Amino acid sequence: MRENFTFVWEDIKAEPGQFVTGNVKVAELSHGSPVYIPVLVVNGAKPGPSLWLNGAVHGDELNGPMAIRNLLPKLDPGKVSGIVIATPICNPFAFQARQKNTPQDGLDMDMQFPGDPRGTLSQRMAHVLFEQVREHADYLLDFHALGTPYDALPYTVFKRVPGAGDDVCDRAERMARVFGGTAHCRVDLSGNLNELPGNVKGFLDVQCLLNGIPSFMAEIGSGGQIQPDMVEFGERGILAIMHDLGMWPEHPATTERIARYLPEHPVTLTRRKFLYTDRGGIVVDSAPSGTFLKKGELVCRIVDMFGTVKEVVAEEDLYIIAHRDNPPVDTGDRVSFVGVEWEERADG
Repeated sequence: MRENFTFVWEDIKAEPGQFVTGNVKVAELSHGSPVYIPVLVVNGAKPGPSLWLNGAVHGDELNGPMAIRNLLPKLDPGKVSGIVIATPICNPFAFQARQKNTPQDGLDMDMQFPGDPRGTLSQRMAHVLFEQVREHADYLLDFHALGTPYDALPYTVFKRVPGAGDDVCDRAERMARVFGGTAHCRVDLSGNLNELPGNVKGFLDVQCLLNGIPSFMAEIGSGGQIQPDMVEFGERGILAIMHDLGMWPEHPATTERIARYLPEHPVTLTRRKFLYTDRGGIVVDSAPSGTFLKKGELVCRIVDMFGTVKEVVAEEDLYIIAHRDNPPVDTGDRVSFVGVEWEERADG
């Protein structure tokens, strides 16, 4: 447990018992204008852990930032034990462009941690953020959404990372399960993921784990939009973690609107993959997110103006994490994100 301390980051200063907001400079535009990220701090009146909340490392993922923005001003610092530090829009360039990657260098900022103070823009912003995270965070929750073209229910991703202690990874898994979701993904980085190309070791949560900070990804809904039930789910998840860490005295309520995202026995996925189309066309009849398919059952159909050009069927038993919601697809586009191995089913 940390003793009370005054949090200082550039012009932001939060004494114990205070809720403070401000901006931190991360870059400059070509004509000299500064670029800032918003920071919110609830510094509790009582000693306790430091929980860092992060969002919009991908600029089209909006539900997490809105959950942070809605919840933190409602927290009474007098009831908080410890400190909550939030960077809800940590990649302002991608956010401004309404896209995943930083447009100036084309990089996924979430693959650039711990960053480089002499690197590209994404690497420099990652460095500015991670230096503060490494110094101040005891735990970190990294908000994501699956991406604008997809429909997804809320789920979590926690990782087993070579070089990170088992205890740190175990505590990250506990955080994810306390946060809740329709599914939990345990990703083992000791093997070849074959999910996404790029530097998976550069993920913010991975670098946190390697630095002894339990961290996980909360994937809440779809990108490119604000979904009120997903925002509410994110708010409840933050409070659930704070309660479990002894930072907040009350267990959060579960409303009828989000109860369906908190099954008694959520599935634990241990291997995932994307399904791609080898034909262009329009996706129809997609299997809903959160459902199980048997081998041979229909995942979706690809149609054009003349008929069906391709039926995508399950080549093995599957769990649908997310399906394509933006129907037009080209050859090689993803039509579904699926789990192919799991430990238990959502129906028990």
